[in-house]
Amino acid sequence: MSPDPTPRLAVHRSGHGPDLVLFHGGMGSWKHWVRNVEALGARFTVHALDHPSYGDSATVPRETTGAQYLDLVHALLLEALPGRAPLRFAGFSFGAAIAANMARRLGPRVSHLAIISPGGFPTRKFGERPIKSYKEAAGDERLFREICRHNLLVNMLSEPASVTEDTLDIQVACVRRARFNSRKVSGGGTLLVDLAHLRGGEVTTPLTCQVRLLWGERDDSPFRPANLLIGEIREAVGALDVHRIPGAGHWSAYENAPEVNRLMLEFFSS
Repeated sequence: MSPDPTPRLAVHRSGHGPDLVLFHGGMGSWKHWVRNVEALGARFTVHALDHPSYGDSATVPRETTGAQYLDLVHALLLEALPGRAPLRFAGFSFGAAIAANMARRLGPRVSHLAIISPGGFPTRKFGERPIKSYKEAAGDERLFREICRHNLLVNMLSEPASVTEDTLDIQVACVRRARFNSRKVSGGGTLLVDLAHLRGGEVTTPLTCQVRLLWGERDDSPFRPANLLIGEIREAVGALDVHRIPGAGHWSAYENAPEVNRLMLEFFSS
């Protein structure tokens, strides 16, 4: 019998140097980092993940809870990166909540944690997101791409010019291969607890790993109030190394990749 060709955790590796793990956002895949892996790979061995039930990774049961999902990612991450070699993590949105949780679990093995416009805050009702349902396309490919364009400009990118045909190709593929409800983690309330744990629960206690927060200057809306959320992270970690990314919305690693790459390379090389 031939082995199952679908990996439980697909890992797209490139580059050379110390290990750097990239955790993508909701409705995503490793291609959330498509404009970053080459630059990062010049100094690091980049492990860009497809989380379980995303991209090329195997599907998890629909009833999987957020806590069970994090347990699974932890187990699969240890399989993919066994041993005690130091790790650097970067996580975007949903992936930032995962990365912070993995950093908490792996303790001193994780030396650096970069979180980019993270999810993982407690579920609260802010303003309504004017998104459209993908089901509205009803099999119409042109309409599906237009809905992807609309939702990218609501949730992810700040300028219409940022949404090229290549961008849409990435989004269409990601949406169609997303098989887990990321809100189970993104709205699970783990982020602040995990970040506080990295400093031992006391503001005066040094962090067990370095933490840098990147947040798009335009990632600020009635449904995602930047100052409030950044303030909550600052309260969790104490002194906060935070950088607002100019000309970028939520997906700043794509919309202003040169600046995000510069800040990540600077941070992970420190």
